[in-house]
Formats: sequence, C-alpha cells, structure tokens
Amino acid sequence: MKYPIMLDITGKRVVIIGGGKVALRKVKGLLHTGADILIVGLDVLPEIKELQVQVKEEAYRAEHLAGAFLIFICTNNPEVNQMVLKDCLPEQLVNDTTEQKNSDFFNMATVSKNELLVGISTGGGNPGYAKKVKREVSQLVENLETEEIGNRNKKDKTC
Repeated sequence: MKYPIMLDITGKRVVIIGGGKVALRKVKGLLHTGADILIVGLDVLPEIKELQVQVKEEAYRAEHLAGAFLIFICTNNPEVNQMVLKDCLPEQLVNDTTEQKNSDFFNMATVSKNELLVGISTGGGNPGYAKKVKREVSQLVENLETEEIGNRNKKDKTC
C-alpha cells in the first residue's frame, strides 16, 4: 500500500534522466513547483530546451545525481536505467517511468481549481483508468464553488 502525500519541493534538486516525451511531461508537471530541475540526456527535445530548466545534453554519469532529492528515470535504455538505480543514494526518491517496481513513488493524476487539489491514483496499476476518472472529476470540480476554500482556511482553522 502506498502513502499519499504532497511534497514541497521548492528549491529541491530534481533530476530527470532522459530527454524525450516522458521527460517533457515530467518537466511540465514540475515547472510550477519552484524545484531546481536538471535534465540529462543525449537527445533532448527542443521543447524541453525552451523551458526554464537546466539541460545537460550528454551521457548520464553518476555525478548528475549529486544533491538530488527526486530522480526520474525516463530513458528507453535499460542499461542506463540500471546504472541510475545503482547510483542512487538511499535518501533519494526515485521514479523509474519504465518499471514501476523500481520506483519509490509515482505521480497521481490531479485536478485543481483555485486552492482545491484532487489527486487520483490507481496505485500505478492503471494510468489509463486514472486519466478517465480525471476527466470525470474535472467536470465535477469545474462546477464547484472553490473560491471560499482559501478564505475559510484562513478564517477557520478547524476545517
């Protein structure tokens, strides 16, 4: 069983190994967090290079993981993926996008409106279904009056 949490990763080092479509999706999800993002890969998509992140277009080396809090493995090269897993320190959290069993965590589908954030997960077992539920929850959330959430939380600490 997984333990759902939200992490404040402002200023924390997040390293993404790989520069393809999966890496781009991860970067886009991380951009608003204030994390210190590093992308490492031999072939980094131009869309990633245009974003406000550090890019090292080079072969992976263990030194790339220095100081990382979160590590995303997003390559289609099993040898590189295994090297990254071997090089990670116990205190570093890893998400191997190619093999869930190697991951300490995985991302949830989310829906947000104002200060409301709803997380949707199938425990990593069925991302397609989570995406379907996200569409349905998104419609529900869109109709909610969420403006009061921020004000209520500021005034009444019991809710």
